[in-house]
This record gives sequence, C-alpha cells and structure tokens, in this order.
Amino acid sequence: MNINSKLKIQNSKLEAKLRPPNILYIHSHDTGRYISPYGYALQTPRLQQFAEQGVLFRQAFCAAPTCSPSRAALLTGCAPHNNGMVGLAHIGSRLSDYSQHLARVLAANGYRTALSGVQHEAPWTLGTQLGYQEFLDNQPLPEMAGDPQHAVDYLASTWRKSEEAVARRAADYLARAGEQPFFLSCGFFTTHRTGSNGFQETDIAGDPRYCRPPAPLPDTPETRRDFADFSVAATHLDTYMGIVFDALEAHGLRENTLVICTTDHGIAFPFMKCNLTDHGTGVMLMLRGPGGFTGGQVIDAMVSHLDIFPTICELTGIAASPWLQGTSLLPLVEGTAETIHEELFAEVSYHAA
Repeated sequence: MNINSKLKIQNSKLEAKLRPPNILYIHSHDTGRYISPYGYALQTPRLQQFAEQGVLFRQAFCAAPTCSPSRAALLTGCAPHNNGMVGLAHIGSRLSDYSQHLARVLAANGYRTALSGVQHEAPWTLGTQLGYQEFLDNQPLPEMAGDPQHAVDYLASTWRKSEEAVARRAADYLARAGEQPFFLSCGFFTTHRTGSNGFQETDIAGDPRYCRPPAPLPDTPETRRDFADFSVAATHLDTYMGIVFDALEAHGLRENTLVICTTDHGIAFPFMKCNLTDHGTGVMLMLRGPGGFTGGQVIDAMVSHLDIFPTICELTGIAASPWLQGTSLLPLVEGTAETIHEELFAEVSYHAA
C-alpha cells in the first residue's frame, strides 16, 4: 500500500471518529459464499458491483453454522456458548444478556437504531430487548417451542413475496435519515429453503441444464435442479439488496455509511448448513465505507463474524466491550497486518430441537 493510500485511510478513520459513520448491516439467510463476487456462476450483479467498490474477505467464517447462534455471535462479538444463544430464538433459545447486543451498545452511544425485515436473536415478543428503537415492519415472529417445522412454514409464508417490501422500508428509512448517526439492520429471509417447496421467492424455477451444483454435492439431475432454484433465489436477493444500495446513493449517505453485507452461514444443502466444515461455516463478507473499506480490495486472511463488533468499535471510537472475542479488521484493510488469526473456532449445539 502506498503513502497516499495510507494517508487516505488515516484521514477516513479520523473523520469517522469526529463524525460517527452510519452503519448498515444488510444480511441474508443461508447464502454462504454462493454469489458471483466469490467466483460462482450466479447472476448477482449488484453484489458484484458492491464488492468492486468495497472490501471482500474471501476466507470469512461464522462462529456457528446455524441461524440464531451465528447471528447472535456476530451481534454480540462473542461465541454462542458465551452469549447463551445455543439454539434457535423462535423455539426457546435466548441471549444471556441482551445488553450485549450491538444495537443496544450503539443506542447507548448516540445512534438511532432500526430494524427492517428478519432478525433471529429474539422472538418478536422480546424484540425490543435487542435495542432497536424503530421496527419498520410489524410482522410477528411468535415463539414456537416444540414445533420447529411449523416455525419454518410460518416464516416462509410470512415473508414470502414481502422481501421487496423489506428493502423498500429500509430505503424509506434512509430517505429520512437526519444528522444523528444510525444503525439500520436490514434482513432478508431469502435464500432460505421453504420446506419441500424449494427456495424463498422462486416462483420461476431455475434452468438446471446449464447449472453445476457446488462441491461436495454430486453432479446429478436432482442436485442441478435444486441448485438452479437456489440460483434464482440468489438473484432475487441481489435485486433486494440493490434497492437499499441505491437508496444510500440517492440520499447522499454512501460516503459516511459503513455497509456490512453478509449472511449467517452456509447454504442449506447436505454437508453445509449445520455442519462444521468450510462449506457450513464459510460466509460472504463484504464491507464498504469509511475506514478504508473501498477500492475493490480482496483480502485472503482468515476472518470471523466475531471481528465485526471490534471493527465498529475501533472505527467509531466507542470503547470496546469487555466481552468481545474478535479482532478489528482495520489492520488488514490498512495493510499493517497480513493476518489477524492463526486459527478460528466454530461450534454447533442445537438447531431444531
């Protein structure tokens, strides 16, 4: 990295501390790394454009390859067995201390906080404990202890055909953003499976003739059909996220907004989601915004979802919480370190019951 680039990053960090950046956490269900910026032949042009504008981490991993534990780890900065979220929130699991949630910490430090779409760290009846001051949609997520399949069917029916509305509500929120910095979580149910009916938002099935399923799956007509449908869902996800990216641009928020674009864990295929393999724990992770997260950088160093909370603390000047177990990503972006982890750990406890 040359001197001018280093000076730009230092100036960006200083400006971020003087004028705290907005933070957009935009996330999906069950996408792994299966988007075009990671080299896969899927139609995700908006995510490709986003990667070329920001920083892509090729070796990013979640802390648990199952939904609530993964998200809780990212948003508390500590492992599931430490934060208490060892199963799914809508069927009984809970954080031990909801004050550790990133939204709560940011709200206590002057941020406006809002949620559009999916969260999976609390049942909807306890959603206010997470620290969001505004819920941009009011679709309930009831607790369904003992009936995990009912929960899956409910989620599918509730959010089916409403994903664009999640993006539009987030865009409307960005349109009225004021001077106070905001933390906006925008969560999409896509690319989650919908039971036996394929994938979320796949009314038009994919074309299996020109599709190759990912390793370690066999290249058979059945797996081609299945992955072709996933590909359609990924393209829909790309469209929804693009709506939110466009709103940042339209309202002059891009330069001072740190965008964290990721997913919870690997895709819902055999040997992937719920499995402690690279396919299960590997996630897309792309950041764009202040602090040097620009320019289409691609970083090969291993990083974890646990590193996001410390990165936000360093970038904003907020004191790092004592429970954090990750490491800031900024040394990798600045070029002052080639690696921040020699090893990473992940865990699986309960998923359905």
